[in-house]
Amino acid sequence: MKNWKWTAKKAAAGVFTAAMLTGLIGIGAAAEQTTIEWWTPNWDETESREMAAEFEAENPDIKVEIVVTDWDTYKSKITTAISAKNAPELFTILLTDVAPFAKKDLLETLKESGSAAGINFDDILEPALEITSVEDEIYGVPFRYDGSGIYYNVDLLSAAGYEEFPTDWEEMVEMSKALAQDGVYAFAWPLGNQANAATRLVQQLYTYGGDILNEDETKCLLDSDAAKKALNNIVSSIQEGYASPSSAEIDNTKMRDMFGSGQLAFNFTGPFDVDTLKTDYPDLNFKTAVIPGDGGMGCTTANGWCVSMAKNSENKEAAAKFLAYITTPENQARLTDSFPASKTAMEYEQFASEELKPFTEQLNNSKAEPTYENWAEMEPIIYGYIQSAVSGSMTVDEACEAMTADIDALLAW
Repeated sequence: MKNWKWTAKKAAAGVFTAAMLTGLIGIGAAAEQTTIEWWTPNWDETESREMAAEFEAENPDIKVEIVVTDWDTYKSKITTAISAKNAPELFTILLTDVAPFAKKDLLETLKESGSAAGINFDDILEPALEITSVEDEIYGVPFRYDGSGIYYNVDLLSAAGYEEFPTDWEEMVEMSKALAQDGVYAFAWPLGNQANAATRLVQQLYTYGGDILNEDETKCLLDSDAAKKALNNIVSSIQEGYASPSSAEIDNTKMRDMFGSGQLAFNFTGPFDVDTLKTDYPDLNFKTAVIPGDGGMGCTTANGWCVSMAKNSENKEAAAKFLAYITTPENQARLTDSFPASKTAMEYEQFASEELKPFTEQLNNSKAEPTYENWAEMEPIIYGYIQSAVSGSMTVDEACEAMTADIDALLAW
């Protein structure tokens, strides 16, 4: 099996040099170049620029300008640009952001132009492609798709008498009570971050077969038994003392560090933390597992990244050609520190480690994070009532009924 992340990087320096020479030789032809622009976050800047140089070397009539923005400000920047119809030809966005923009007619359809440029949509994981599709049309080409799983401290579990991680939630609760001692907690919830908190509740909700809204998105369903079970899992774990009492103040990054330093026996997060944990905590003896559920593997919310094209792009043919290039299986493997969205790339050696296998299995029971147009307004409502239930100022039933009423009012507005 190939490890494209490394082989591609070894070749990139030579290609980059070739691209520079091509630019010097072809000064006279520069005026005939078509220039396209691609906005992307800064987490894969090196690979992005390498691919642009490689593409330009093969396509001297096209110039690619890359605008890289720090992740902390990227989403607000690209959201503003798309909404104002001032976006570049191509831009990287979350899979779940595609549908709201597509429904406002701000994104270019890609099924026909993408296929003509060489994109093999049949090689894209169906759940990922489904998220970027609206009414049988495709508005984004996914290159990353992942969900959550479990990381667990082998030594702490072994000391408590557990050699494997349970797949049933109630069994996990019993184990958690045994693990929570001497200043160590079984796990934590990322309730200090609005998006993280809402996502964890939704994961629990999906595990019990619930949903946020009804099919036509006119009624909130968060007063259901499934929603109450989901919220109770969060509240009871903190109030009974086996989940960290600081959960209300921490986010996913803090949870990873608490797990790495031995303050938590296990952690819920994505495959992207494998290398970070190995680097930052080399003495940590950890393994991974699927998320426990109601009698078996639970459900994870899944999301990822894609590249979309602006509806008002002036250079659609050139943009589609570059889009096809950066989303090949080989280049998807270079662009992601997690899982690619290409079926072919998923078979590469770099995604086949023992630590990553549970995350691959977990994707078989995954559901997209919410793609509702007004999800950004629902999130703070849900977050506020999670905090109220955890603090004890409201019961679980009261919190679920109140958030349902508030979201119903939002939908009716």
